[in-house]
Amino acid sequence: MISYEEVGALLGLAAARDQRIAGEADVLAWHADLNAASINYADADAALTRFYAVEMAGLEPDKRRRVTTPDVIAIARKIRAERLENFQYEPAEADETPRQYLARLRGQISDVASGRRDVPLQAAALEGGPHPEVLRALAAVGRGVPEQAAAEQHPEVKRPGPLGRECPRCKA
Repeated sequence: MISYEEVGALLGLAAARDQRIAGEADVLAWHADLNAASINYADADAALTRFYAVEMAGLEPDKRRRVTTPDVIAIARKIRAERLENFQYEPAEADETPRQYLARLRGQISDVASGRRDVPLQAAALEGGPHPEVLRALAAVGRGVPEQAAAEQHPEVKRPGPLGRECPRCKA
């Protein structure tokens, strides 16, 4: 939930960016809209910044507009969804009942979505590493073969090149 004072601060930040005049009715309306959508101050502030720094920054001055509560709500929800992209549930160390699991899962999702808890920036890799045969095969990839060693291994190759033979017609 966002407090009345926080909405006033948010509208003050918007006014500093788009030269609006915010009154008591604006604060009341924004307070009602943001609370109805369950948007907290941190998400609303991040959404406001993204609106002006990203969405409006690339537009011509005559195409720019002032931010509204639907803009803030949509962008805040997008930010929350982005935070959850790589979310992974961290189970309890002891066995959990279904009720404990659901409570723990909901708490972790809420913490990550709100930004109170960091989430890995990329999906976790498989543990244990590649199979030993794959490691042996990969060890040979990317190593150059000296020309002398290639000539010793393949004496029929007269010169380097894709065919290793001279064309009898054009001598290429």
